[in-house]
Amino acid sequence: MTISERRASMEQYQGVSICPEDFVPHWQAKLENVQICEVRREPAEFENPCAVYENLHIRTEQGETLHARYIRPAAGTGPYPTLLMYHDMGRGVRGWHHMTRFIALGYAVVALENRIGNEISMENIQPDTLEQCYVDALTAAKAALLLPETDADRLAAWGEGFGGGLALVVSAVLPQAVRCACLHPMPAELPTELAYLDVENFAQYLHGALLLGTGLMDEVATPWGQYACFHRAPCPKRHLVYPKYLHERINAFENEHIQFLNLWSESEYPLH
Repeated sequence: MTISERRASMEQYQGVSICPEDFVPHWQAKLENVQICEVRREPAEFENPCAVYENLHIRTEQGETLHARYIRPAAGTGPYPTLLMYHDMGRGVRGWHHMTRFIALGYAVVALENRIGNEISMENIQPDTLEQCYVDALTAAKAALLLPETDADRLAAWGEGFGGGLALVVSAVLPQAVRCACLHPMPAELPTELAYLDVENFAQYLHGALLLGTGLMDEVATPWGQYACFHRAPCPKRHLVYPKYLHERINAFENEHIQFLNLWSESEYPLH
């Protein structure tokens, strides 16, 4: 099958996952069960006159502690549009230098550090661990909303690979209209018993805007599932397909992502 034939075969693909009838109340309950006791902030050992860098320690009523990196503009007191950032499996949280690019757009950034180790992959992750990762992503989002500098009406989520899936989950579950950008989102095309965890089912509840990037040769996050996510999303959306890319970072997509965040309205950034 040629690249053109491969792409054409997915143009109308809607996915195989059947969304459970109680999908929405199931995840609303998960969100409501997230109770945060404390968001402790400590200065990070990173300096830039344009930004303030902090480490966040998020403690829940269940006695768990999550960690995230936080960066906000040094000028003013906010509130700032805020980007929720999630990273892929096998990769650590993005560095302070990378996060600083969003300061130029006037954004604050909350970047969750996933609790799962680098040895875990989609092939060996257990369903309960996968669900806990989704809850952790929601916990980081709720913690960001507790920060006085956060503009709750201008939230965005961004991630690559598994982080793209987490960004999509958060954007679908939060009541706020979250602007979601994801590259190679996963997991999709899961067995029926994992329907509550399939990002295809979350995609149909997106209510902000979606920018999705797909490497057509991706062998980690199935392009079929990514096309299904895009086709199921009922929100304003745009799909950028890179025919010769695998499961890798795509600089061209990151440039589009910057534009997507910078040009907030649909009239400024073209969506379908």
